[in-house]
Amino acid sequence: MDDRMGHLDGSVSARYAHVTSGMRRRLLAGLTDQWETALDARRLMCPRSPVRVLDRLLAT
Repeated sequence: MDDRMGHLDGSVSARYAHVTSGMRRRLLAGLTDQWETALDARRLMCPRSPVRVLDRLLAT
């Protein structure tokens, strides 16, 4: 878009762009998916952890 508008460095669109609630929801969903995938992978390696908070997360 910057190229089409003749802006060289992206500063104009960065200044006027805004985050919508839909963007926030998609970001949250993507980060949640990554987190759950990481926990599943960790659980497969070993279902327990000496770190109390991680051990609780692995158990749920």
